[in-house]
Amino acid sequence: MQREGNTPDGFVRIPSESLAEVELRHLISEKDVTIAVPGGGATITGITEWVGQWRHQTVSIGWDWAVVDGIVVLVSPSEIRTNIQLVSRTGSAEPPALAQIHLFHWIESLPWRSGAVEELLAGERSLNKQR
Repeated sequence: MQREGNTPDGFVRIPSESLAEVELRHLISEKDVTIAVPGGGATITGITEWVGQWRHQTVSIGWDWAVVDGIVVLVSPSEIRTNIQLVSRTGSAEPPALAQIHLFHWIESLPWRSGAVEELLAGERSLNKQR
């Protein structure tokens, strides 16, 4: 059984049902033209990273995004980057597929589109108009 908290492997263990209690703040969002989008069709791609605290331990989560048909989407839930390891009520690590689902739903509850990414895109649209 694994315990909650930070361990020598660098992961911060958080019970899945407590994930929503972690308060995050936006750290960075930027364009990244090297991101491949399955199926293509993306006009702009980028990354975003958010940071926060869980019981006095720093957590970080980042993901790739793209603008596809005018909509900002998370590119690949299987490629979410984080130092969080979700654990079950028994303290064992959640299976990776289940952890991805929890993390994806958590990300979708954040204001990452309207806050960070759309501000970045709006700034770019204004620069293009000035040119």
